[in-house]
Amino acid sequence: MVRWGLTRQNRQRFRCKFCGVSSIKKRPDQTKRRIEVLFERWLLQTETLGRLAKQRNTQPSALIHLFEQFWNEEITPVPYKGNGYCIVVDGIFVGRYHCILIAIDSDGIPITWYSCTKENTTTWETLFERVKNQGVTTPSLIVSDGQKGLLKAMDVVFPNIPQQRCMTRVVRLAHAWLTRFPKTVAGRELRTIVGALYSVTTQEGADNWNKIFNHWCIIHHDFLKEKSIPLGPGRPWFTHRKLRAVRSLILGAQKELFTFLSVPNTPKTTNDVEGGLNSPMKALLRHHRGMPPHHREVLVFRFLRRRQIQKYQH
Repeated sequence: MVRWGLTRQNRQRFRCKFCGVSSIKKRPDQTKRRIEVLFERWLLQTETLGRLAKQRNTQPSALIHLFEQFWNEEITPVPYKGNGYCIVVDGIFVGRYHCILIAIDSDGIPITWYSCTKENTTTWETLFERVKNQGVTTPSLIVSDGQKGLLKAMDVVFPNIPQQRCMTRVVRLAHAWLTRFPKTVAGRELRTIVGALYSVTTQEGADNWNKIFNHWCIIHHDFLKEKSIPLGPGRPWFTHRKLRAVRSLILGAQKELFTFLSVPNTPKTTNDVEGGLNSPMKALLRHHRGMPPHHREVLVFRFLRRRQIQKYQH
C-alpha cells in the first residue's frame, strides 16, 4: 500500500501497488478518542454544540448522536499518587435523589468518589472503603462537615483518626441563624464570638475562645430557657430557638474545631472541595441546565477524573 492522495473529507487514501484498489485505513479506537475529546470539550468547557458542529462541518444533532456512546461508560478514578496525609470529604447533590460523595487530599487532588441517593452511614462507609482501595489507609486527619452518618462511618473504617470540623460551615450556619443584626444582647455577643473563630491560630487562642464561649453559655443560661406561652391551645415553645440552635451547633462541633492546631499542615475547612471542585462543577451544571440527573453525574465524574490527570501532570 502506498499513499495515494486525499479523499474529499481530507483523509489519507492508500492504493495497492499490485491490484490497484484504493482505500482508507480505519482506526475505530482513534475515531472514538477524537469524538471523546469533542465530548469533553462540550461537557467540561464552554464550547457549544453549534461551534463544534461547524468545526466538523456537520449538524449539532449528529454530534448528539455520536455522544450517546459516552453517557453509559463507567468513569473510574485513576490510581492515586498523592501522599494521602489529609482527607477532605464532602457531598454534592446533582438531583433530588442523586448525591456524589467526594474525597480529596490537602493538595486538592481527588482521591475517589461515589454516587448514591443520600448521605448516610452506609454510603460514607463505601466512600471510605474506596479511599482505602486507593492506597490511603492511615490518614493523619479527616476534614468534614460532621454529618452524623459520616461520623459513624469514620468510627468503622477509620477509627481513632482525628477529625477537623469544617470551620467555615459552622460560621456560615451560625451567622445565618443569628442574622446580620441580632436584636438581643446575647445574639450580638454570640455573633462576635463566632466571628472570632477565624482569628484563632494557636492553642492558647483556642483555649481562650473556648473559655469565652463557655462563659457566654453560663451567663445566658436562664435567658435561653425562656418560653413563650400561646394565647390559645398549644404547648409553650422556647422563645430564642435560633440562639439555642447556634449554641447546640457549636457545642456539638467544639471538640473538633481546633484539631488543625495539633496536626500541622492541615486545612481547617472543606473549602478545597467546595471552592476548588464544587464551585466549578456547579458552574458547569448551570451551563448545562436541563440535563437529566444521570448525565449530570457523568459530568461530575469526568470533571473529577480530569482534575486528577491535570494535578498529576503538574
